[in-house]
Amino acid sequence: LICILFYINYKSIKMKKFLFLFLIVPLSLLSQSFEFLQIKVNEASMKKDYEKFEAMWANVHEEIHKKGNKVGWYFFKVVPNPNNPSNQKADFDYVIFNFYKDNAARKAGWGVEVNDAFIKKSNYGKMKSSEIKRLLSVRKKMKTEWKSYSMTGLDATIDVGGDPKLGNIVNYIGVKALNDDYENYEMKWFKNGHNEDILSGRRIAWYFNKVLSSSDSADKSLTHAIFERFNPNAPQREQTEPSFEQQMMWKHGGASREFVEYCTLELINFRSSN
Repeated sequence: LICILFYINYKSIKMKKFLFLFLIVPLSLLSQSFEFLQIKVNEASMKKDYEKFEAMWANVHEEIHKKGNKVGWYFFKVVPNPNNPSNQKADFDYVIFNFYKDNAARKAGWGVEVNDAFIKKSNYGKMKSSEIKRLLSVRKKMKTEWKSYSMTGLDATIDVGGDPKLGNIVNYIGVKALNDDYENYEMKWFKNGHNEDILSGRRIAWYFNKVLSSSDSADKSLTHAIFERFNPNAPQREQTEPSFEQQMMWKHGGASREFVEYCTLELINFRSSN
């Protein structure tokens, strides 16, 4: 994490506001390449063991960060939207982010040979050897499906969420661009409204990312991904009559994209070298 001085200039219907803010910004989502993994556990009874399995791997990633190209690992589970439980369209149960120093590091891979011996050494004194042995054997029994996307950050608002904490809630939207204007609509129009939401206390952060490549099993229609956080204790937004300009921009901006999948994620484990 780094401190960056952001100068925000946005225009509202009634007035202009100019603010200087010192804010904590996750550098990884602004400029670093990352992998976005979607995992489906086909047997519900195996989900607890799968979470324990990833908890074992959390300690492995901590050691990988010391030796390789990777600088962050974040593990989320799909949860009901607290404001709208039925607002979910996703065929996966968990999400993993692997962040890298840069695009070259992502292409090079982890930079560490990981085997059972490395896993056991990484967990020494942190997990019982019998549990490590059990989880390594369970790995062969778990039926999981994986989809992998390599991404890079295109744009973001300020982030007022501070350091990541277990239990953080993130909304994910997988997007299909329908025309060449889509990225401009997100970065030059919709972002303005997101900044207003942040200043009003309604929103915590918004990140806009582009898919660079994906695994054979991935949804090839996915071109972009949005990750955003909202303030659960935000005041109710005041309803105002939209201007003609707003109506047209929302109409044509909305027509430039299709939401392919979306869900709410809860952070349940992470390791970071920052």
